[in-house]
Amino acid sequence: MEFDKISGAQTVHVTTEKFDKVATSINETLENNDGNPVENTQIANLAIAVGFKEERREEPKSTNKPIKMESLDQDKVLRTMIERRHEDASAEDLKDIMEQYLEGGIREMAEDIDEQNYFEYHQYLDGDVKEA
Repeated sequence: MEFDKISGAQTVHVTTEKFDKVATSINETLENNDGNPVENTQIANLAIAVGFKEERREEPKSTNKPIKMESLDQDKVLRTMIERRHEDASAEDLKDIMEQYLEGGIREMAEDIDEQNYFEYHQYLDGDVKEA
């Protein structure tokens, strides 16, 4: 995996204002069962997935929140999908692409919140999945 070639403590960035808006909204409606807030890394993983699904890549604004890459996508599912979509990208380019999907996803989610007061996450779930 090209992502594995990234060395050192790497961070990706996301616009703080948008991220905080999304985090607040998610934590108001989707608190973990134990009452603890949803972790920033979980919100970031969701945003990367949304950005990837919507094929929306954006650059973070100047005021941005750093997130350690090592804490994101522990199962490497998102990284694998990004690598397959961007096969010719270098390790450093892939880091930038992940950051752009993160920002694009956060903006998509924030726009949903602005328009209807919540993030409509269920639209990203596969409606064809049947219960056993």
